[in-house]
Amino acid sequence: MTRPRLLLLATGGTIAGVAPTAASTLSYAPASLGADSLIASVPALGDLADITTETPFSTGSQHMTSAYWLTLAARVRQAIVDPTIDAVVITHGTDTLEETALFLDLTCPRDKAVVLTGAMRPATALGADGPMNLYAAAALAVNPASRGAGAIVLMNDQAFGPDRAAKVHTSRVDAFIARSAMPLALMLNGQPVWQVPAAIAAARRPSLAAHFASLPAALPRVDLLAQQVDADPAIIDWCLQQGARGIVVAGTGHGSLSHPIEAALGKASDKGCLVVRASRISDGPVMHGASVDDDRFGFIAAGFVTPHKSRLLLSLLIAAGLDREAARAVFASF
Repeated sequence: MTRPRLLLLATGGTIAGVAPTAASTLSYAPASLGADSLIASVPALGDLADITTETPFSTGSQHMTSAYWLTLAARVRQAIVDPTIDAVVITHGTDTLEETALFLDLTCPRDKAVVLTGAMRPATALGADGPMNLYAAAALAVNPASRGAGAIVLMNDQAFGPDRAAKVHTSRVDAFIARSAMPLALMLNGQPVWQVPAAIAAARRPSLAAHFASLPAALPRVDLLAQQVDADPAIIDWCLQQGARGIVVAGTGHGSLSHPIEAALGKASDKGCLVVRASRISDGPVMHGASVDDDRFGFIAAGFVTPHKSRLLLSLLIAAGLDREAARAVFASF
């Protein structure tokens, strides 16, 4: 039988990090090792597939930019239509891994599996989790049932949909969960045990790939603000002055807003700025019309989409030329 052909895209992060001592897990230099070093740390990868490696960029994921996202999406789109590539694995820092996964899932066709993984401990640490995560990501990517899965997050022996994947701990190796959902699969003995068939899960998620025959050179500015005690509404005018075409607010509770913030966002909406209400709470949706009169102010309820993912989603919706009502429908479909 023909062996699977896997493209590994290394982008840095903790999985490629180097610490001063083997006991150091919190102080280290991320993005220090190249793709070949990652491959060498997991000899069993050679049993899974023929692997080609590339490094489109290398950074700690706290430094992720939309320019990096567009570069990565362009390469993934090429790989998906390349008959010599069967699946893609991306190593990535965990701080923004879930956002990159959703960006790729929204902008790329879902014909082939694109699995993103990383590590909570640097490569030099005792008990480093990167090697096992990398092996599991590769095994998941080449699994026949992963075809049509789109982008998947693989961390701590679980596979998560990009819309629900969430990092919820700063340092533990089991830092990721499926927010308001179950994992798509559990990795047992190096193979996925599916709880939700990958292609079915992908079909339920909205895609914007059809809106992007080619990727934009840059994404429109969308700002993310937080509702807090004594929040100053003047920051909203400042965002508009800086060119923001959208604003996402991480509201309290069910996306609730103080009267001054609500009024200022309403004025921004009247000027054509798309405003999304999300929540700073770790779980649960923000539903249309709950706690705020969204119809009156022209706001969009984020549904189950987190504030940070709402920001990237809204930016893509604006780039695709969708209006407020179309954007509302996309958010509601998550």
